[in-house]
Amino acid sequence: MTSALTAPDPPPGRATRIIRGQEVRWRGRPYTAGWMTSHAQRTVRIRPLDPDSVGVYDAATGRPLGTAHAQPPHPAPDHTHTARTSSKDTDMTDTTQTTPRPDQDEVVGEPDFYLNLADARIVATEALLEASENIADTIEARAMSCIYGDAGLGKTFSVLAALKEVSAERVLLLQFRSRPTPRDIRQELFTELRLEGEPPSHPSEFDRLLKRTLARKPYVLVCDEAQQFSRECFEFVRHLWDTGKGKNRPAVLFVGGEEAYKTLYSEPALASRIYIWQEFAPMEADEVQRNIPLFHPVWASASPELIDYVYEEGAGGTFRVWSKITYHVLEGMKRRGLEQVDESIARWAIRRALPHRRRSRRPQQDAG
Repeated sequence: MTSALTAPDPPPGRATRIIRGQEVRWRGRPYTAGWMTSHAQRTVRIRPLDPDSVGVYDAATGRPLGTAHAQPPHPAPDHTHTARTSSKDTDMTDTTQTTPRPDQDEVVGEPDFYLNLADARIVATEALLEASENIADTIEARAMSCIYGDAGLGKTFSVLAALKEVSAERVLLLQFRSRPTPRDIRQELFTELRLEGEPPSHPSEFDRLLKRTLARKPYVLVCDEAQQFSRECFEFVRHLWDTGKGKNRPAVLFVGGEEAYKTLYSEPALASRIYIWQEFAPMEADEVQRNIPLFHPVWASASPELIDYVYEEGAGGTFRVWSKITYHVLEGMKRRGLEQVDESIARWAIRRALPHRRRSRRPQQDAG
């Protein structure tokens, strides 16, 4: 049982049914509750205790109710880091039902690193912090914003990191392999909204269904790879957004390459509705020196000269390229039984990770 703590006035929240032994979720990770209460309804607050457990407190009185322990099969990617950087209490509302939806109480969670790079960490770069602020403001205003830039700079990663504590039911992530049409967007929204039955066959009927459904919750519509959107696709999303009212209007994030910016900016009716524009750019050399040692432990002990060498030889300020080179570095160290990266391993990794034309010069980014 945790010790009593003085809790500030709790924010408003609905009553929550808490039952001993019940599974709860916090930050996307399942926990088994180890407390008991004589009341049928309870609103609780959660505070991290250690990487595998959280303290549970009565939201009204601050009285500790007990602890909840993480379930082994679902480890979170970086709990020590999460617990260390989270100083705010988090309201926890359980929504257990007789037949719960599979995504109930889920949050978006931590984004995946390129190649699922082991031990990589989210770094609070200036671009990521700016994106987090811009996304929060966009959601608050129920507006449309555009985040754009070259490939591999972390646009989608930053957006998902900013949304990691938002209910997964509210985030509608639209991704397409090739250039979509408004019909493709309708079908994808139908799937993302988990609508039952067959999709309407007539576009106007389909649109009415989507408008009614989008008005039920404060959705966040993320249009990823938006450089593939035609003007008609942007206009269709704008139409869905325009017909919303107040807090029932979905927040919209267009995320993509330079082409997304050009298409939106070239259309006054679209450009005038963009609340925030944010351009992602590669990190400069000084930013790389600050951020890359925090990005992965293998670079934490590397010399500034070695990091500069990798930067100049092709990694530049692109996180995706650094992830790829880091992956090869770790593989090379394992094969050679080394415990620290050196220039020979870095050179070998760069030779594998980058085509000949891109070595010995900073990479030119492709839109996307």
